[in-house]
Amino acid sequence: MVKKMLSVGSILIPTVLTILIVNFLFGIVPLNIQGLPINLPFILCPIGAVLGLIGYKMNRDNLARAGMIFNIGLFLFPIAFNIIGTLSGGV
Repeated sequence: MVKKMLSVGSILIPTVLTILIVNFLFGIVPLNIQGLPINLPFILCPIGAVLGLIGYKMNRDNLARAGMIFNIGLFLFPIAFNIIGTLSGGV
């Protein structure tokens, strides 16, 4: 049971963060959390990747592997977003 919870936790973190980032970029639901969705992956994605790694070592399932991949990809998104934003829009 714990093995599956680690895998689900590693998938749940990037899913919630992706929803917050999409809402931040497109303004679907007006929230006043200004730059927080872009900065949260720096804090939460390493935690999700570690959960996925532990779950993968315990169970060797594809859900934990997908969680690690999504967390690493989402961790790199804010870096790319800031670089592309700086290059295209200036400061």
